[in-house]
Amino acid sequence: MEKRNSEVTYKEIYLQPESFEAINNTLGDIYGVLDKVFAEDYDELIFTGCGTSLYLAQAAAHAFSSYNAIPSKAVCCSELYYFPETFVKNRKVLVLPITRKSYTTEVRMAIDKVRSYPGVKSLAITCDQDSALYNDFMILSPDTAEDSVIMTRSFTSMVYLAAVMAMYAGGKKDEIAAMAGYGDSARDALKKMDDLAKSIITEHEGLNLFITLGQGINYGVANECMNKMKEMGLSNSEAYFSLEYRHGPMSLVDENTLIIFLSHSETVKEDAKLLAQMKEYGAVTVAIGNTASADLKDADYCLDLPYGYNDTQNAAIIGFIGQFIGYYIAEKKGIDADSPRHLSQAIVISA
Repeated sequence: MEKRNSEVTYKEIYLQPESFEAINNTLGDIYGVLDKVFAEDYDELIFTGCGTSLYLAQAAAHAFSSYNAIPSKAVCCSELYYFPETFVKNRKVLVLPITRKSYTTEVRMAIDKVRSYPGVKSLAITCDQDSALYNDFMILSPDTAEDSVIMTRSFTSMVYLAAVMAMYAGGKKDEIAAMAGYGDSARDALKKMDDLAKSIITEHEGLNLFITLGQGINYGVANECMNKMKEMGLSNSEAYFSLEYRHGPMSLVDENTLIIFLSHSETVKEDAKLLAQMKEYGAVTVAIGNTASADLKDADYCLDLPYGYNDTQNAAIIGFIGQFIGYYIAEKKGIDADSPRHLSQAIVISA
Protein backbone atom coordinates (compact mmCIF):
# COMPACT_ATOMS: atom_id res chain seq x y z
CA MET A 1 0.00 0.00 0.00
CA GLU A 2 1.91 3.06 -1.24
CA LYS A 3 1.43 6.35 0.53
CA ARG A 4 -0.51 8.63 -1.79
CA ASN A 5 -2.29 11.14 0.40
CA SER A 6 -2.19 12.49 3.94
CA GLU A 7 1.57 13.06 3.87
CA VAL A 8 1.48 16.02 6.27
CA THR A 9 -0.58 14.12 8.82
CA TYR A 10 1.59 11.02 8.50
CA LYS A 11 4.74 13.07 9.04
CA GLU A 12 3.30 14.76 12.11
CA ILE A 13 2.33 11.42 13.64
CA TYR A 14 6.04 10.60 13.62
CA LEU A 15 6.95 13.92 15.28
CA GLN A 16 5.24 12.99 18.54
CA PRO A 17 8.45 11.88 20.31
CA GLU A 18 9.90 15.37 19.86
CA SER A 19 6.83 16.83 21.55
CA PHE A 20 7.30 14.59 24.59
CA GLU A 21 10.98 15.49 24.78
CA ALA A 22 10.17 19.20 24.61
CA ILE A 23 7.91 18.85 27.64
CA ASN A 24 10.62 16.96 29.52
CA ASN A 25 13.03 19.79 28.71
CA THR A 26 10.70 22.38 30.26
CA LEU A 27 9.66 20.53 33.42
CA GLY A 28 11.13 23.24 35.64
CA ASP A 29 8.83 25.86 34.13
CA ILE A 30 5.84 23.53 34.43
CA TYR A 31 6.59 22.79 38.08
CA GLY A 32 6.87 26.50 38.83
CA VAL A 33 3.38 27.15 37.48
CA LEU A 34 1.91 24.15 39.28
CA ASP A 35 3.41 25.28 42.58
CA LYS A 36 1.48 28.54 42.24
CA VAL A 37 -1.72 26.82 41.15
CA PHE A 38 -1.80 24.29 43.97
CA ALA A 39 -0.76 26.75 46.64
CA GLU A 40 -4.54 27.20 46.87
CA ASP A 41 -7.13 24.62 47.86
CA TYR A 42 -9.98 23.64 45.55
CA ASP A 43 -13.26 21.83 46.04
CA GLU A 44 -12.96 20.29 42.60
CA LEU A 45 -11.05 20.33 39.32
CA ILE A 46 -13.02 20.47 36.07
CA PHE A 47 -11.17 19.56 32.88
CA THR A 48 -12.89 20.87 29.78
CA GLY A 49 -12.50 20.88 26.01
CA CYS A 50 -14.24 20.40 22.68
CA GLY A 51 -13.98 17.41 20.36
CA THR A 52 -10.58 15.78 20.67
CA SER A 53 -9.79 18.03 23.63
CA LEU A 54 -12.88 16.75 25.47
CA TYR A 55 -11.59 13.20 25.10
CA LEU A 56 -8.27 14.47 26.38
CA ALA A 57 -10.10 16.02 29.34
CA GLN A 58 -11.63 12.63 30.13
CA ALA A 59 -8.18 11.06 30.27
CA ALA A 60 -6.73 13.98 32.23
CA ALA A 61 -9.48 13.91 34.86
CA HIS A 62 -8.95 10.21 35.45
CA ALA A 63 -5.19 10.70 35.69
CA PHE A 64 -5.55 13.48 38.25
CA SER A 65 -8.04 11.49 40.34
CA SER A 66 -5.65 8.53 40.34
CA TYR A 67 -2.91 10.57 42.02
CA ASN A 68 -4.79 13.13 44.11
CA ALA A 69 -7.60 13.38 46.64
CA ILE A 70 -9.23 16.43 45.04
CA PRO A 71 -12.33 15.38 43.06
CA SER A 72 -12.02 15.94 39.32
CA LYS A 73 -14.18 15.39 36.27
CA ALA A 74 -14.42 16.17 32.57
CA VAL A 75 -17.15 18.45 31.18
CA CYS A 76 -17.47 19.72 27.62
CA CYS A 77 -17.11 23.47 27.11
CA SER A 78 -20.67 23.96 25.91
CA GLU A 79 -22.07 22.51 29.15
CA LEU A 80 -19.93 24.88 31.21
CA TYR A 81 -21.09 27.79 29.10
CA TYR A 82 -24.80 27.00 29.18
CA PHE A 83 -25.02 25.72 32.77
CA PRO A 84 -22.19 27.32 34.77
CA GLU A 85 -24.09 27.39 38.05
CA THR A 86 -24.47 23.61 37.92
CA PHE A 87 -20.71 23.26 38.09
CA VAL A 88 -19.13 26.27 39.81
CA LYS A 89 -21.66 28.27 41.84
CA ASN A 90 -20.62 28.86 45.47
CA ARG A 91 -17.62 26.59 45.11
CA LYS A 92 -13.88 26.94 44.79
CA VAL A 93 -13.13 25.31 41.44
CA LEU A 94 -10.09 25.07 39.21
CA VAL A 95 -11.23 24.85 35.59
CA LEU A 96 -8.69 23.45 33.15
CA PRO A 97 -9.41 24.19 29.47
CA ILE A 98 -7.47 21.95 27.11
CA THR A 99 -6.90 23.39 23.67
CA ARG A 100 -4.61 23.25 20.66
CA LYS A 101 -5.61 26.74 19.53
CA SER A 102 -6.44 29.59 21.89
CA TYR A 103 -9.16 31.00 19.64
CA THR A 104 -11.59 28.06 19.65
CA THR A 105 -14.86 29.88 20.26
CA GLU A 106 -16.50 27.47 22.70
CA VAL A 107 -13.41 27.38 24.91
CA ARG A 108 -13.28 31.17 25.16
CA MET A 109 -17.02 31.38 25.82
CA ALA A 110 -16.89 28.77 28.58
CA ILE A 111 -13.83 30.15 30.35
CA ASP A 112 -15.03 33.75 30.20
CA LYS A 113 -18.35 32.63 31.68
CA VAL A 114 -17.05 30.53 34.57
CA ARG A 115 -14.31 33.00 35.50
CA SER A 116 -17.05 35.55 36.21
CA TYR A 117 -17.96 33.48 39.27
CA PRO A 118 -16.07 34.11 42.52
CA GLY A 119 -13.89 31.22 43.58
CA VAL A 120 -13.10 30.05 40.04
CA LYS A 121 -9.56 29.99 38.68
CA SER A 122 -8.43 28.57 35.34
CA LEU A 123 -5.31 26.67 34.31
CA ALA A 124 -4.92 26.11 30.57
CA ILE A 125 -3.29 22.93 29.31
CA THR A 126 -2.39 24.10 25.86
CA CYS A 127 -0.20 24.19 22.77
CA ASP A 128 -0.83 27.92 22.25
CA GLN A 129 0.88 30.62 24.30
CA ASP A 130 -2.02 32.99 23.65
CA SER A 131 -4.08 30.89 26.04
CA ALA A 132 -2.43 33.02 28.74
CA LEU A 133 -4.59 35.94 27.59
CA TYR A 134 -7.79 34.55 29.11
CA ASN A 135 -6.63 32.18 31.85
CA ASP A 136 -5.12 32.66 35.30
CA PHE A 137 -2.40 30.09 34.67
CA MET A 138 -1.04 28.06 31.77
CA ILE A 139 1.17 25.03 31.21
CA LEU A 140 2.44 24.65 27.67
CA SER A 141 3.36 21.86 25.30
CA PRO A 142 6.04 23.89 23.52
CA ASP A 143 6.78 21.84 20.39
CA THR A 144 3.46 20.87 18.86
CA ALA A 145 2.82 23.25 15.98
CA GLU A 146 0.73 21.25 13.51
CA ASP A 147 0.13 22.03 9.86
CA SER A 148 -2.45 19.27 9.64
CA VAL A 149 -6.08 19.77 10.59
CA ILE A 150 -6.10 16.39 12.34
CA MET A 151 -4.86 16.53 15.94
CA THR A 152 -2.11 13.97 16.55
CA ARG A 153 0.96 15.24 18.37
CA SER A 154 -1.04 18.01 20.04
CA PHE A 155 -3.38 15.40 21.57
CA THR A 156 -0.71 13.03 22.83
CA SER A 157 1.59 15.78 24.08
CA MET A 158 -1.21 17.26 26.18
CA VAL A 159 -2.11 13.79 27.50
CA TYR A 160 1.52 13.56 28.55
CA LEU A 161 1.42 17.06 30.05
CA ALA A 162 -1.74 16.21 32.00
CA ALA A 163 -0.12 13.04 33.32
CA VAL A 164 2.92 15.03 34.44
CA MET A 165 0.64 17.48 36.23
CA ALA A 166 -1.25 14.69 37.99
CA MET A 167 1.95 13.04 39.17
CA TYR A 168 3.57 16.27 40.29
CA ALA A 169 0.51 17.43 42.23
CA GLY A 170 0.35 13.98 43.81
CA GLY A 171 3.97 14.06 44.93
CA LYS A 172 5.17 11.43 42.45
CA LYS A 173 8.11 13.14 40.78
CA ASP A 174 9.83 9.76 40.68
CA GLU A 175 7.23 8.58 38.16
CA ILE A 176 7.90 11.64 36.02
CA ALA A 177 11.63 10.95 36.21
CA ALA A 178 10.94 7.40 35.03
CA MET A 179 9.66 8.90 31.76
CA ALA A 180 12.96 10.58 30.89
CA GLY A 181 13.31 8.25 27.91
CA TYR A 182 9.71 8.62 26.75
CA GLY A 183 10.70 9.96 23.35
CA ASP A 184 12.65 6.82 22.51
CA SER A 185 9.83 4.60 23.80
CA ALA A 186 7.43 6.50 21.57
CA ARG A 187 9.66 6.06 18.53
CA ASP A 188 9.66 2.31 19.04
CA ALA A 189 5.90 2.19 19.60
CA LEU A 190 5.19 4.31 16.52
CA LYS A 191 7.01 1.94 14.19
CA LYS A 192 5.33 -1.12 15.69
CA MET A 193 1.84 0.38 15.59
CA ASP A 194 2.36 1.64 12.05
CA ASP A 195 3.23 -1.88 10.92
CA LEU A 196 0.35 -3.36 12.91
CA ALA A 197 -2.27 -0.96 11.55
CA LYS A 198 -1.09 -1.45 7.97
CA SER A 199 -1.33 -5.23 8.37
CA ILE A 200 -4.82 -5.08 9.84
CA ILE A 201 -6.28 -2.87 7.11
CA THR A 202 -4.46 -4.74 4.33
CA GLU A 203 -5.46 -8.20 5.54
CA HIS A 204 -9.14 -7.43 6.21
CA GLU A 205 -10.64 -5.79 3.15
CA GLY A 206 -14.24 -5.87 4.35
CA LEU A 207 -13.93 -4.03 7.66
CA ASN A 208 -16.70 -1.45 7.99
CA LEU A 209 -17.16 -0.93 11.74
CA PHE A 210 -14.29 0.11 14.01
CA ILE A 211 -14.63 -0.18 17.79
CA THR A 212 -12.15 0.92 20.46
CA LEU A 213 -12.63 -0.17 24.08
CA GLY A 214 -10.89 1.11 27.19
CA GLN A 215 -11.37 1.64 30.91
CA GLY A 216 -9.88 4.21 33.26
CA ILE A 217 -7.56 6.66 31.55
CA ASN A 218 -7.83 4.57 28.40
CA TYR A 219 -11.50 5.46 27.92
CA GLY A 220 -10.65 9.01 26.87
CA VAL A 221 -7.92 7.63 24.61
CA ALA A 222 -10.39 5.14 23.12
CA ASN A 223 -12.73 8.02 22.29
CA GLU A 224 -9.90 9.77 20.49
CA CYS A 225 -9.10 6.60 18.52
CA MET A 226 -12.74 6.56 17.47
CA ASN A 227 -12.48 10.19 16.42
CA LYS A 228 -9.38 9.63 14.30
CA MET A 229 -11.09 6.88 12.31
CA LYS A 230 -14.06 9.16 11.66
CA GLU A 231 -12.02 12.24 10.75
CA MET A 232 -9.33 10.59 8.67
CA GLY A 233 -11.08 7.54 7.25
CA LEU A 234 -14.70 8.75 7.13
CA SER A 235 -15.67 5.43 8.70
CA ASN A 236 -18.22 4.21 11.20
CA SER A 237 -16.34 4.08 14.49
CA GLU A 238 -17.38 3.93 18.12
CA ALA A 239 -15.75 3.83 21.56
CA TYR A 240 -16.99 2.45 24.85
CA PHE A 241 -15.95 1.51 28.34
CA SER A 242 -14.96 -2.09 27.76
CA LEU A 243 -17.68 -3.84 29.73
CA GLU A 244 -20.36 -1.43 28.50
CA TYR A 245 -19.97 -2.92 25.05
CA ARG A 246 -22.06 -5.94 26.02
CA HIS A 247 -25.04 -3.73 26.84
CA GLY A 248 -26.51 -3.29 23.38
CA PRO A 249 -23.67 -2.14 21.08
CA MET A 250 -22.35 -5.67 20.51
CA SER A 251 -25.50 -6.36 18.49
CA LEU A 252 -23.67 -4.92 15.47
CA VAL A 253 -20.64 -7.20 15.69
CA ASP A 254 -19.89 -9.43 12.71
CA GLU A 255 -16.90 -10.53 10.65
CA ASN A 256 -16.46 -6.99 9.31
CA THR A 257 -16.02 -5.46 12.78
CA LEU A 258 -12.61 -4.50 14.17
CA ILE A 259 -12.44 -4.28 17.97
CA ILE A 260 -9.36 -2.74 19.59
CA PHE A 261 -8.80 -3.40 23.29
CA LEU A 262 -6.66 -0.77 25.02
CA SER A 263 -5.62 -3.00 27.88
CA HIS A 264 -5.51 -1.65 31.44
CA SER A 265 -3.82 -3.55 34.26
CA GLU A 266 -7.03 -3.49 36.32
CA THR A 267 -9.27 -4.89 33.58
CA VAL A 268 -7.36 -7.63 31.79
CA LYS A 269 -9.24 -10.57 33.33
CA GLU A 270 -12.67 -9.35 32.22
CA ASP A 271 -11.27 -8.00 28.95
CA ALA A 272 -10.08 -11.50 28.08
CA LYS A 273 -13.60 -12.87 28.55
CA LEU A 274 -15.09 -10.08 26.45
CA LEU A 275 -12.51 -10.55 23.71
CA ALA A 276 -13.26 -14.28 23.50
CA GLN A 277 -16.98 -13.53 23.22
CA MET A 278 -16.43 -10.98 20.44
CA LYS A 279 -14.29 -13.48 18.51
CA GLU A 280 -17.17 -15.95 18.70
CA TYR A 281 -19.33 -13.33 17.00
CA GLY A 282 -16.77 -13.01 14.20
CA ALA A 283 -14.96 -9.79 15.14
CA VAL A 284 -11.34 -9.13 14.25
CA THR A 285 -9.68 -8.35 17.59
CA VAL A 286 -6.61 -6.34 18.56
CA ALA A 287 -5.07 -6.11 22.05
CA ILE A 288 -2.51 -3.50 23.10
CA GLY A 289 -1.00 -3.20 26.57
CA ASN A 290 2.01 -3.90 28.73
CA THR A 291 1.61 -7.67 28.50
CA ALA A 292 -1.18 -8.01 25.96
CA SER A 293 0.32 -11.09 24.32
CA ALA A 294 -0.01 -12.94 27.64
CA ASP A 295 -3.14 -11.35 29.10
CA LEU A 296 -5.18 -11.28 25.88
CA LYS A 297 -3.39 -13.97 23.92
CA ASP A 298 -6.50 -15.03 21.99
CA ALA A 299 -6.62 -11.72 20.10
CA ASP A 300 -6.00 -11.86 16.37
CA TYR A 301 -3.32 -9.20 16.82
CA CYS A 302 -1.37 -8.42 20.00
CA LEU A 303 1.14 -5.69 20.71
CA ASP A 304 3.04 -5.41 23.99
CA LEU A 305 4.26 -2.10 25.40
CA PRO A 306 7.47 -3.30 27.07
CA TYR A 307 8.69 0.05 28.37
CA GLY A 308 8.09 -0.43 32.09
CA TYR A 309 5.39 2.24 32.37
CA ASN A 310 2.17 2.12 34.36
CA ASP A 311 -1.24 2.74 32.80
CA THR A 312 -1.12 6.52 33.24
CA GLN A 313 2.37 6.70 31.79
CA ASN A 314 1.31 4.56 28.82
CA ALA A 315 -1.67 6.75 27.95
CA ALA A 316 0.13 9.06 25.52
CA ILE A 317 1.52 6.06 23.60
CA ILE A 318 -1.27 3.51 23.55
CA GLY A 319 -3.53 5.63 21.34
CA PHE A 320 -1.07 5.75 18.42
CA ILE A 321 -3.00 2.79 17.04
CA GLY A 322 -6.08 4.92 16.37
CA GLN A 323 -4.03 7.44 14.41
CA PHE A 324 -2.53 4.76 12.20
CA ILE A 325 -5.78 2.84 11.68
CA GLY A 326 -7.42 6.11 10.63
CA TYR A 327 -4.52 6.84 8.30
CA TYR A 328 -4.57 3.45 6.59
CA ILE A 329 -8.34 3.51 6.19
CA ALA A 330 -7.90 6.86 4.43
CA GLU A 331 -5.14 5.43 2.23
CA LYS A 332 -7.29 2.47 1.29
CA LYS A 333 -10.21 4.72 0.34
CA GLY A 334 -8.04 7.25 -1.48
CA ILE A 335 -8.98 9.98 1.00
CA ASP A 336 -6.60 12.85 1.74
CA ALA A 337 -6.67 13.16 5.54
CA ASP A 338 -4.67 16.38 5.23
CA SER A 339 -7.94 17.96 4.06
CA PRO A 340 -10.62 16.27 6.19
CA ARG A 341 -14.21 16.87 5.18
CA HIS A 342 -15.95 19.82 6.89
CA LEU A 343 -13.13 20.33 9.44
CA SER A 344 -10.63 23.04 10.37
CA GLN A 345 -7.90 23.36 13.01
CA ALA A 346 -10.18 25.29 15.35
CA ILE A 347 -13.93 25.81 15.34
CA VAL A 348 -14.67 29.53 15.22
CA ILE A 349 -18.33 30.50 15.53
CA SER A 350 -19.27 33.87 14.09
CA ALA A 351 -21.15 36.28 16.33
